Amino acid sequence: MFTILTTWISERIITVTAVSVLTVAAVPTTLIIVSHDDHNTVAVIQPADEHSKIVLVSAVKKAGDDLITKLNATESSCTTQVTQAVTTSKVAAKVQPQLATAKSQIHGSVAPIVAAIKSDQARFAKLKFMTPQDEENELAEFNTIAIIALGDGHSTGTITVTCQTVLITITETIQITVIQTTPAPCKTEADAD
Repeated sequence: MFTILTTWISERIITVTAVSVLTVAAVPTTLIIVSHDDHNTVAVIQPADEHSKIVLVSAVKKAGDDLITKLNATESSCTTQVTQAVTTSKVAAKVQPQLATAKSQIHGSVAPIVAAIKSDQARFAKLKFMTPQDEENELAEFNTIAIIALGDGHSTGTITVTCQTVLITITETIQITVIQTTPAPCKTEADAD
């Protein structure tokens, strides 16, 4: 009886141990970074599980798409301003080639930025391991791109500067020359004598 009980207990312990090992193997690895500065900073970075990864990728995708929408709206606004400046001009037909050039210049300023954002989104989505810190870094990068491209409210961005340059380039200058004729001298009483 004692032997049977010992065998039963040892089989159960082995089974529990095996399950425990499988559970530990399924837990994502944790990377611990220890700083060698005076503060002895310790950072624990744990890669995101599959669900968290989807959430992080979605957040970065949404932030990038929102920025692309703002860039496209700014491009559209600049193009509209340029078109209105040309159509209100009395020489609109003469500046149509400049209008086409201006529109391509504005698009040329926006397109590389949009391409860079899409490239960052794709690179981020393909990361094998990512952390919430990776998402924060990517969102900070998008914020920097937005400030450079659109400005921060206190200064203009490259796209708005391009738009202003294009408007200045196609504005019409009208020079008015006034020719004044000198009136004939008036005859006075002294001239009559």
